[in-house]
Amino acid sequence: MRLLPISRRADIRPVLVEGIAARGRGRVAATVAGRSVWFESSDLPLAEAAEAFGSAFLVPAMHARRQLHVPAGGCPTWTANTWRIAETFRGLWYSDAPPPLCIATRQAAATRATPTATSTALCFTGGVDAFHTFLENQQRVDRLVYVVGYDVKLRHRRRAADVSRMIRSIAAEVGTASALLRTNLRQHPLMRATPWGRSFGGALAAIGHLLGDSATTLIVSGDGLGYEHPEVGSRSGTDHLFGSATNSIEHFAPTVTRLEKIRRIAGEPIVQQHLRVCWQNVGDRLNCGRCEKCVRTMLSLEACGALAAFPGFNGGRGLIDAVDSLAEVDDVVSPFYRNLLEAGLTGRAAEGVRRLLARSGMPSVSNRTSSPRPHAGLTSHAAHPGPAERPSTRPAISRAAIRHQLLGPEAFAPVCQPLVGKRVGYVRPVGNVGDHLIEMAMAQLFATYGIRWSLVDLDAGPRGIEATDLLVFGGGGNMGTRYGGNHAIRGQALATGLPVVILPQSFTSPEDRPFARVYVREQTSLGLHPGGTLAPDLALGLAWPAPAAATRGLGIFLRRDQERGGRKPLFARDPIRLSRTPAEYLAFAARYQRIITDRLHFAVAGLHAGRDVTLVANDYHKNRSMHDTWLADLGCRFAESPASALHRGRRAA
Repeated sequence: MRLLPISRRADIRPVLVEGIAARGRGRVAATVAGRSVWFESSDLPLAEAAEAFGSAFLVPAMHARRQLHVPAGGCPTWTANTWRIAETFRGLWYSDAPPPLCIATRQAAATRATPTATSTALCFTGGVDAFHTFLENQQRVDRLVYVVGYDVKLRHRRRAADVSRMIRSIAAEVGTASALLRTNLRQHPLMRATPWGRSFGGALAAIGHLLGDSATTLIVSGDGLGYEHPEVGSRSGTDHLFGSATNSIEHFAPTVTRLEKIRRIAGEPIVQQHLRVCWQNVGDRLNCGRCEKCVRTMLSLEACGALAAFPGFNGGRGLIDAVDSLAEVDDVVSPFYRNLLEAGLTGRAAEGVRRLLARSGMPSVSNRTSSPRPHAGLTSHAAHPGPAERPSTRPAISRAAIRHQLLGPEAFAPVCQPLVGKRVGYVRPVGNVGDHLIEMAMAQLFATYGIRWSLVDLDAGPRGIEATDLLVFGGGGNMGTRYGGNHAIRGQALATGLPVVILPQSFTSPEDRPFARVYVREQTSLGLHPGGTLAPDLALGLAWPAPAAATRGLGIFLRRDQERGGRKPLFARDPIRLSRTPAEYLAFAARYQRIITDRLHFAVAGLHAGRDVTLVANDYHKNRSMHDTWLADLGCRFAESPASALHRGRRAA
């Protein structure tokens, strides 16, 4: 018998928010999971708002797989929306997290005073996004708000003083009020354990609630990606849900790219004098000129022909050396660099960007208007061909080619090209980490093709689909009636009256509904929807850096849900229970030299890593048909059962 290591018992106690109270005119504190958390300001009084601490700790509690308890008396609107936010983040990152338990009563909330006047504050750091949002909303912004303890640590007193003076100076120049806050929020153990990229949306929303009557609306800037990346926690689909009946949160310009913002603001003297983007907090200068964010901003200014006008970046001297000094960039920020090439960045700067993307294992596209060529094996099918009729014109794919992408962007032209130039609303299916892998690949492909998209909130009614030309429903394996939740979501999308496009899917049963277009990801499902268009599963187009060598031999990973194909060996594990994010899923698969699994996207993750993968049948046609249609050509084997896969492996050995 193999003995498993004894792991430390997880802390399953709820995260209690208690003892919220004012400590003088401008200080509010609470005890969260036994630790004191405080906010303070010398500029204005802060509200004793349970919603502030609840918003800030929602994601950290989910990250720790613990319930969040907040005091009674909170706003019922905020309380109800917290559950909706949690469902979104459970779909993105924390499928096994418990739901939040937020205690609030309508009776207590009804005693709250409604503000007699409205005012608007803007989260302002002096960066590109903040300046763009201010210049686009200058007539309605009453106050610029900055928080020491978020991007500048409390202990960096000199840096905090320099940034604070800059914020005051900008506010004075534009004729608006300013408010500086300080907090120890990020020192809390739960916050330190949670990626800031996920938790900062709730942390920003907390400021909106603390401002109370001083600002009834808080504007939060979009991140400049132009789409909602799966790993970013401040999102147009969730930020507004952090608001309450008295204090709203507005997410501004989610579909505007960073380069477009820089083009808008680069000619403004106040921006040229004060632009600050650096988070490294080193040296005496507000911008170090060497970190990834400084380099990215300098390249964007160079692409706009404005870098020399920015003294904060030393006029651009040393730019090429700074680009070459970066080891790599991740998939969150790589679209910024591709946008620069697509926008026409030339010369040594463009060469440096291409070298950087190559070091990072990321694709580069030199011209957005030059659409990739269609894949030779992709055509629209009016009838379901048998296995012998599987397209034979698909080009051979070498093992070397799958180190970073299994299929190039051109393979997805039939899906992506019709969306170019449209305002696309993305409808996220209910799913697991494998479905999130599809979404990550979709985000990369949409960026490659220059497709503007945002996550839509169908529950918000007409407000949730404003400025949207059509809806796309995410890829996966849930067409038909077997998965009732997703079937209902598609019906809700159709009810908006907008055209609905289904990204590459498998059918469990027929679904004859008036979709604008349906992409089917494997041959057998075309028999259930003959009018569909064959297209690869989007996860096959994911660009991902080549991993290190495997550290383990054979891994057997089998599902535990209703799609389980047969009897499960006692020693097998379900991989979706072992990984929280697509990145973790890919890294986990890369540990093993040989993989046997009936999880389709774990098999895909193994192929991305260049591993020896055998895909085992599930309880309907999906796995076999995906293997026959695409995966066999990518080096994947197929077996009807784990036992036969093991037997084949022993014979090969």
